[in-house]
Amino acid sequence: MKYLKQLGVLLACCVAGEALSILLQRRLPGNVLGMILLLACLISGVIKTTHVADTADFLLQNMAFLFLPACLGVLDIFADIKSEVLAILAVCVLTTLCTAAATALTVHIVLKFQHRQSEEAFDHD
Repeated sequence: MKYLKQLGVLLACCVAGEALSILLQRRLPGNVLGMILLLACLISGVIKTTHVADTADFLLQNMAFLFLPACLGVLDIFADIKSEVLAILAVCVLTTLCTAAATALTVHIVLKFQHRQSEEAFDHD
């Protein structure tokens, strides 16, 4: 029963996002608005982390199943995109490398900033 309540909270945010999207004449996708609503509710304390944690963990652990429809959709149009496979793979590899580099740079900057703050705190003591 706990999982159904948690799923209900997540689905309510999703439906509210879709409704808001309709009110905004589809300028923003409903799923994005639903995530923003969920984030706002979590930050404000309207929804506690414990209200959604177990179901969210389950969904994250089984995320691969959520990508199956998209993968099957690509298989349906594979004949149409077969001539562009090398370009698509090149873009995938390039964006993966760019993402890894950006992540590494961000971690490096954050660690340097944290180290500097800890040295300043040590110097003031």
